[in-house]
Amino acid sequence: MGKYLLRRILQMIPVVLGTTLLIYALVFALPGDPVAAMFGDKPVNQAVAAQIRSEYNLDKPFIVQYVLFLKNALTLNFGNTFAGQPVISVIGRAFPVTIKLALMAFVFEGIFGVIFGIIGGLTKGKWSDNIILVLSLLLISVPTFVTGFILQYLFGVKWHLLPATAGANPGFIDLLMPAVVLGSVSMASIIRLTRTEITSNISEDYVRTARAKGMSNRSVIVRHVLRNSLIPVVTYLGADIGGLMGGAMITERIFNIQGVGNTLYQAILRGEGTLVVSIVTILVLIFVITSLLVDLLYAVLDPRIRYA
Repeated sequence: MGKYLLRRILQMIPVVLGTTLLIYALVFALPGDPVAAMFGDKPVNQAVAAQIRSEYNLDKPFIVQYVLFLKNALTLNFGNTFAGQPVISVIGRAFPVTIKLALMAFVFEGIFGVIFGIIGGLTKGKWSDNIILVLSLLLISVPTFVTGFILQYLFGVKWHLLPATAGANPGFIDLLMPAVVLGSVSMASIIRLTRTEITSNISEDYVRTARAKGMSNRSVIVRHVLRNSLIPVVTYLGADIGGLMGGAMITERIFNIQGVGNTLYQAILRGEGTLVVSIVTILVLIFVITSLLVDLLYAVLDPRIRYA
């Protein structure tokens, strides 16, 4: 188990470096001049523009900019935005909102995905299973922005059951509908994964052996079928935490949530490469750390890894 975890930690280093290098290269290759865009319709003062480029290291070659970014990132000094605000402060205001949204979506998809998946797996071929399969297929097939606009119109505009937009300081009720939209696709995947694992494990030899020994059906399902079926589901859920935070851009734009996704979108439009790369780097680190924690949990649950 120790060697397994050490190998996974070492694999994270090239992942983080490669991802940040790729994002930095993409931002560097964006068309247009962000410094000229700061002046808007006004004439560009070349002396001031040169000073701004020097201040933000935009006059240096790509690889030099990237090395300077890595050097400063090690001390959490991501520099300032074009508006003069520290990047870490901008991220600090946006991340709590997205974390709250992602956690609500995580709880929603985890609870309802597992419940519906268990019902579908235990009632394979019956009407309840068919309804759950159709529901999960619809959620996977329909894009998130379509689901978001439909729920926003029905529950927020037409029926006035929930707030149509979240605003600057959203509470639980404000984030309830966005969380459902954000977690809907993952919930559908969890439903299908849980159902598949249960239908596969319920026909295994160890289940028939447990029943032949006189164990009740409830004990067999809880102690054997569910225990083995939920291992890949737990793995999926853990890895999806980072995915929820990174994939919140569309949901935050629909419901006007001032979180990481909205901040990242605005930074891309303004050409603020430092802010874009800083946000993506933190998201990658969150995804990598959650993946490591999932590996730890998987190693505990799976004896093949635990005793390796």
